[in-house]
Amino acid sequence: MLRNYLKIAWRNLNKHRLYTLINVMGLALATAAFLLIINYVRFEHSYEDFYKNADNIYRVTLDRYKGAEYVLTDCETHYPLGPFMKREMPEVKDFVRMQAVEEFGEIKQGNRVFHMDRLYATDPSVFTVFNYRFIDGDPATALNAPFQVVVTASTAQKLFGRVHAKGAVFQADDKVFTVTGIIEDIPENTHLKINALFSHTSLPSVHRSPDNWDGNNTYTYVELAPHSSVAALNEKLKKLSKEHIRENVFTAQAIKDIHLYSHKSFEPENNGDIKTVRFLLITALLVLLVGAVNYVNLTTARAAERVRETGMRKALGSSRGMLINQFMVETVLINLLAMLAALVLVQLALPAYFSLMDRPVDTGFFSAPFLWVNVAALFVLNSLLSGIYPALVLSGVQPVSVTKRTFTGGVKGSLLRKALVVSQFTAALVVLSASFIVYRQLAYLRSQDLGLNTEQVLIVTAASSSQEATLKKQAAAFLNSIGQLPQVEKASVCGSVPGSDQLSTTTGIRQYGTQTGAGYNYYMYNIDAGFIPAMQIKMAAGHNFDPGTDNSSSIIVNREAARLLGFSSPEAAIGGKIAFFPNETPYSTIIGVTENFHQQSMKTVLLPMVHWYREIGSYYAVKIKTTDMPATLAQIKHIWEQLHPGYPFDYRFMDELYDRQYKSDEQFGKVVKVFSVFLLFITCLGILGLTAFSITKRRKEIGIRKTLGASVGSIVTLLSKDFVYLILIALAVATPLTWWAMGQWLDNFAYRAPISWTVFSMAGLLTLLIAMVTVSFQTVRAAMDNPIHALRSE
Repeated sequence: MLRNYLKIAWRNLNKHRLYTLINVMGLALATAAFLLIINYVRFEHSYEDFYKNADNIYRVTLDRYKGAEYVLTDCETHYPLGPFMKREMPEVKDFVRMQAVEEFGEIKQGNRVFHMDRLYATDPSVFTVFNYRFIDGDPATALNAPFQVVVTASTAQKLFGRVHAKGAVFQADDKVFTVTGIIEDIPENTHLKINALFSHTSLPSVHRSPDNWDGNNTYTYVELAPHSSVAALNEKLKKLSKEHIRENVFTAQAIKDIHLYSHKSFEPENNGDIKTVRFLLITALLVLLVGAVNYVNLTTARAAERVRETGMRKALGSSRGMLINQFMVETVLINLLAMLAALVLVQLALPAYFSLMDRPVDTGFFSAPFLWVNVAALFVLNSLLSGIYPALVLSGVQPVSVTKRTFTGGVKGSLLRKALVVSQFTAALVVLSASFIVYRQLAYLRSQDLGLNTEQVLIVTAASSSQEATLKKQAAAFLNSIGQLPQVEKASVCGSVPGSDQLSTTTGIRQYGTQTGAGYNYYMYNIDAGFIPAMQIKMAAGHNFDPGTDNSSSIIVNREAARLLGFSSPEAAIGGKIAFFPNETPYSTIIGVTENFHQQSMKTVLLPMVHWYREIGSYYAVKIKTTDMPATLAQIKHIWEQLHPGYPFDYRFMDELYDRQYKSDEQFGKVVKVFSVFLLFITCLGILGLTAFSITKRRKEIGIRKTLGASVGSIVTLLSKDFVYLILIALAVATPLTWWAMGQWLDNFAYRAPISWTVFSMAGLLTLLIAMVTVSFQTVRAAMDNPIHALRSE
């Protein structure tokens, strides 16, 4: 019986090749898109699965308050916190501290110098809390002593030219470190990516002030004992907070919640966003449903064509169950062809997909069990979604319909098809409108005044040394040399640069002799006298640093910091004395107030900035005026190599630092745009099929109208107007849905472009244009056909 079903099904599919091709293409494209999106969603949700005890690992964060007013949350906490929690809280099985060590970022190995990032000083317990896999070395002793380091396999290969490099040495911050272990590279799906782990006892501050609760610069992770109560732990953390950090509060955060739910200050990397992931998941489901709707619409629309076949089968004794089986076999066969085509499309699209998602190519994509579980589930789901309703409609034909020709599909069937077309256009319009909103938002952010000039500002990483006199000499020589180049407008040395998140913070700044201004988070780094002119930052009051005077007790703040410190105006802040907690002396004097500038992108609020004077720093900022950037870079590099032989010339441009902060949003916009095209294309495939069927069904009517003098334009309008009405209805449904959904996404931004009606007008017009072009391929040809052909066929 099954063989007979298959034979008849294949014969029907082969007979109606156009409709078969449209159905297979629609389902294949929808399935391929779904598989790709669901892979991304799965990847985003897989963060921290690498750790075997991930469900019991928590990061402690710091909620900052000003009185009863919440200010922000820091990821970094205080150095003594971890040991205290293990000692005083039975819920804590173990702890590990991770402290970023930028000072070790310049690594010397032999005659070569490497600039490295993702370096942390940590406790030996890191290998019990986090199950990093050792290639070489003993995790029990690898970080037990000062000046020991464990590196990843790729770091070992980069530094030493081999993976098995245990016992090798290198120099960082004028200290010699011995490699005591090699671990496998850290997977991409973790928020805490590392290249090397240094023993925490290598840091001078550990020996100098191990119980210092004044500053927070450490990521603290704890592993809880089985069946421990997180609520009870947080209550104890509140009590601990009152004892050591006054009004601020420590809170435990599940490590598996960090990537998608955490956007706090000083995150180790830019995290994902659960709203984005949910939107893409909904998009994947919409694409899948649109593909199924295409099949249902086209199959039920052609029901009247199959009346004779169905009626004859019933007259010859076929039961309704047998007919349902026959039509379900056809559906399964089409879905099987579509699934095979979808897998081919996925294979072809993988390089572009991984590039779009900014992920390394996963060579095990097709070997992952998750993929094949989805393939099997999709095959069954697609077959049921697209097959059940058409099978019930077609099998319900009565034999009498064959002789009386009374079966037309019914008014209900027609209304359902129109509702399904509306749902297709709604899905396409939602995703297309969303892509326009993302584009407008990013364009809006980039059009805003940052308060400084980022164009043609070169950032060069400074050479390191533990000797301040050496650093001063190096900085002065480099700045003087490049300052003689006519293309260099201004040059500066600084502790950080605009666009970077490498900042020091404190809540201990306040007006001298009072508590005014205390409790807020202030962001700080040192600058020299050339920084403000190089960045073209405007002064609101006071003056810049003067390199010819003693600046040791002078500071410059921005307008926002002056406001938080309680000054009524920038002018009132000049001469103001500022103390740093917990000491009243020595105090610093405000000599200048700059206009506000965005230290970070326009995604975040203005930060209160505090600058002090130093003639050394981690970076050089060079303002360049040239139309020949490659030649200028070559000259600056030549000067660098003369002054710093063996040190890499590590540079970037400031506008790139800002641009990378929009990277995840740009990626989201590209993904939405790509899949909006998918949705439109699949929807248009369905329209193409429905139009072809409608023309065939109304061929006699078209012939009569042409015989009676109807123009080509009037016939095209007749055949197209229904789609115009359906698109307008879809636009009315899609607009409030998109408005709400994208309003949620825009809440991630401190500054947001208003959602304009023009977005929906553009989306509606574009959809209408594409739909009309699709319909016109069929309607114009039908309208221009000789009416005699249509009438003769009757």
